[in-house]
Amino acid sequence: MKLSQVGAQLYTVRDHIKDAAGLARAVERLAAFGYRAVELVHSDTISGQEVAKICSTAGVAVAAAHLPAQIVLEHPEAAIEKLQTVNAKIGVYGFPRGVDFASRASVEALAEGLQKSAGLFKAAELTLAYHNHAVEFTRIGNDLAYDIIRSGAPGIAYELDTYWVQYGGMSPLHWTRTLGEQLVSLHLKDYGVPNKQGEAPFMTEVGAGNLDFPPIVAEAERNGCEWFIVEQDFTPSDPFDSLERSFEYIVTDLIH
Repeated sequence: MKLSQVGAQLYTVRDHIKDAAGLARAVERLAAFGYRAVELVHSDTISGQEVAKICSTAGVAVAAAHLPAQIVLEHPEAAIEKLQTVNAKIGVYGFPRGVDFASRASVEALAEGLQKSAGLFKAAELTLAYHNHAVEFTRIGNDLAYDIIRSGAPGIAYELDTYWVQYGGMSPLHWTRTLGEQLVSLHLKDYGVPNKQGEAPFMTEVGAGNLDFPPIVAEAERNGCEWFIVEQDFTPSDPFDSLERSFEYIVTDLIH
């Protein structure tokens, strides 16, 4: 993994980017830590043109953009226009809203919609990627919902979230290997184990939890993964401090 491939998911600092001025300050601060890229979250208050200008000024690439489910499935042309405006090559279906993961038909319908949109993305020389949480690893009969999606949407790529794979009872290393060349982005998010029995696991800074990142990252590299994105949905205090701490571990233990 090269330093130029490491980015920060802006959802981590969502409370600080509610307008263009806040986004500019956040991106500048992340760039000062050493991050060379960011991954966008949807915003109703900041235009794509403003995002592109802010990132360009800070010398930070836009690795990808998370897109609302409805836009990806019902208005893919709008999603494509957004990606082109912010200079991103990857659009991410970030969360499966409205999908019933107890129903094979519902999951199959999602896959069908993703496959159709993926074709339009490809025609525009862009990539549609699916970001997982834990729910995709539920079983419908004998099959994982994730496998039903993979089977029904062979044209999409994947952004694998390490924490949510582990939370779903699966191996991040296994899925990094299984996705192979379809893996275009790896979300680096560590899995913390509580010190009291019965309490829930928690998200923590990369290197501060129990995930064995070196072999996971090495496998992703062998498969040609383009981006390694740090995300931490919830942080113990200042989210910038957590992103900086994760970056320091990555530079020390994972960059070569």
